[in-house]
This record gives sequence, C-alpha cells and structure tokens, in this order.
Amino acid sequence: MKNNNIWMITLCAGVLFFSGAIAGFFVSHLVPPPPPWHNRSGQPPPPPSPEKIKEMVSNRTIDRLKLTSEQRQQAMPAVDRLVERMEKLRQGHSPEYLEVFMEFFDRLDPVLTRAQRPELAKLRMEIIEQHSNKSKNQPERPPRGGDKLEEN
Repeated sequence: MKNNNIWMITLCAGVLFFSGAIAGFFVSHLVPPPPPWHNRSGQPPPPPSPEKIKEMVSNRTIDRLKLTSEQRQQAMPAVDRLVERMEKLRQGHSPEYLEVFMEFFDRLDPVLTRAQRPELAKLRMEIIEQHSNKSKNQPERPPRGGDKLEEN
C-alpha cells in the first residue's frame, strides 16, 4: 500500500512539473520581446539618421495612405523637404542641449564628493560625444554655467 502512495505522489509531482513547464513555454511566447530601444546600457538610443527618418515618414504616411506610384513620386519632394528641415532643427538645437547639460553638471559639481567627481566627468564626456556627433557648428570647449547651485 505504501509503495502505491509513493508512486501516486511521484506521478502527481511529475505531472505538475511538466504542466508548469508546458504552460511556461506557451506563456513566454505570448509575452512580447522588449522594445528595440531597450538596451543594457540604460542610455537612450542615438537619433535616427536622415535615411531612417525618411523611411519612417514614408511608412507612416505614404504607405498608410495607399498612394499610387504617381502620387508617391509627387509626395517624395515633400518628404525630402521634411527630412531636411528636421535634420536642421536637430543640429541647430544640439548646442543648446549641450549648454543646458554643461550648466547642470557645473551646478552639480560642488555638491559631489571627491569619489563621485570622476563619474560626473564620464557623464560629461558622454554628453559631449553625443552632441558633438550631432552638430558640426559646435564650439571646441563646451559652455560652462555658474559655480553655485540655485535654489528654486
């Protein structure tokens, strides 16, 4: 009689285990993958290239509107103009973003300990690299803000 109970318990445990494994397999395929901008570094993705912007605009508007090939040819100059203007806006505002970040880092510096300052220097260099790639008309030395923290 005892042998029968042990087999029953073992069989129930096995069925429970395999049903969990099967359910886990199917549920894992129902969960969507992480978004493409999800990365391990925790940094935002780089801005899209003009070609990628053109492709996105084309997919979202021209393809969605189901334009004919003639309409598509007529619409492409407008798409090109949009991409050109968006790129100019992005490049034009990149130095302003850099200035705001540098001012923030300068105001944060007095609050930090000696051990925290190297990490701030790394952050500063990352921001400079990100925005120097975006803008060609950027000053060699990033702008600096005030030395003191202002209270709001």
